[in-house]
Amino acid sequence: MTEAYKTKNRETTHKRKKTKKGYGKKYCLGLSTLFVCYLVFFVSLNTLGEKKTFSETENRVLQTKPTFSIEKLFEGRFTGKYEDYKVDQFFDRDFWIDVKIKTDKLLLKKESNNVYLGKDDYLLEKFDKPVEENVSKNLDAIDSFAKKYKNVKQYMLISPTAINILSNKLPMDAPVVDQQQYLDDYAKRLNSNISFVDTYTTLLEHKKEDLFYRTDHHWTTLGAFYSYQRLGDFMNFTPKDSDDYDIELVSNSFNGALASKSGYDTKQKDKVRVYIPKDENDKVVVNYEEEQKKTATLYESDKLDEKDKYQVFLGGNHPIVKIDTSSTSGKTLLIFKDSYANSFVPFLTSHFSKIILVDPRYYYEDIDELMKSENVDEVLYLYNANTFFSDTSLAPVLNNE
Repeated sequence: MTEAYKTKNRETTHKRKKTKKGYGKKYCLGLSTLFVCYLVFFVSLNTLGEKKTFSETENRVLQTKPTFSIEKLFEGRFTGKYEDYKVDQFFDRDFWIDVKIKTDKLLLKKESNNVYLGKDDYLLEKFDKPVEENVSKNLDAIDSFAKKYKNVKQYMLISPTAINILSNKLPMDAPVVDQQQYLDDYAKRLNSNISFVDTYTTLLEHKKEDLFYRTDHHWTTLGAFYSYQRLGDFMNFTPKDSDDYDIELVSNSFNGALASKSGYDTKQKDKVRVYIPKDENDKVVVNYEEEQKKTATLYESDKLDEKDKYQVFLGGNHPIVKIDTSSTSGKTLLIFKDSYANSFVPFLTSHFSKIILVDPRYYYEDIDELMKSENVDEVLYLYNANTFFSDTSLAPVLNNE
């Protein structure tokens, strides 16, 4: 092999390497450009796309853009609410959820989107091990709040969910975290000034009745009623009996949030009932402060024409609702709540002259100022276990952060 041939061969190899390297650079550059364009495209869609207030797929209210202020930014709550807003308003969110649901159904899974397909057409929301950091923050904040207002009677009712009471409805192979163990453990950690209202035994005694909706994560009005009667043992009031109410069926076609969330099509739709006091003197004036709206009823009948018929109770969730009643007790009750309270509060109107509902997920105002201006006599924390153990909004409200 001549020297000239070797030289030519080296030059050819070098050119090939150079050409290959050039192609590699162009490929990387092209891929990077495509990725940047992809990001810009989705950021633009998320920024300019239509914002929704309600998800038909999840059957729930979505987080809207929180109002910005320097004060809220330094409090820390604005950042959390803004993150929730970006997640809830992700472009075509319902489409991506629907893809996940259909994939799970094709795989014949008994669980979809953290919802189990149970026996007798029951859909049961999965209960995950609580994040200890979140729970500890809430309990510490509740403890500090109890010490600050040691002359205010305080109670906590964290309701077990269907997966706890109706565990016999679960699929055979469903792994279950012991929800009741966590409820019992956290009850022991409460400040001695707070009475923990254990409703587990009460609900378990009535488990053969319709305590929870089959297609929704809420308790039924009956489940709320039994829990209200149990609360009377702690708050020292005499609860009314079911005979004191006209029980009216307002819908027999409720297809709730768990059906939407999971994509499971159950045969039975749920019935929604409301309890109307027979005592004509049991009247209310309901003030939705943020919406600047007043009504003389705790029920929004127009919501029965919408998909989420549970919103018939108080029209859904609001930052703050003030209810003046005809009760002569002279007492004011403040409730920190999730949506379980919406069907529960109608049972309390004959026992308190004023009831104030605060949903920490949407509330930004000064809680100490509210306690002082309303001269609050008693405080009730009313949640379901799933919401309470995953909640990150209660502690900032109680701490006025």
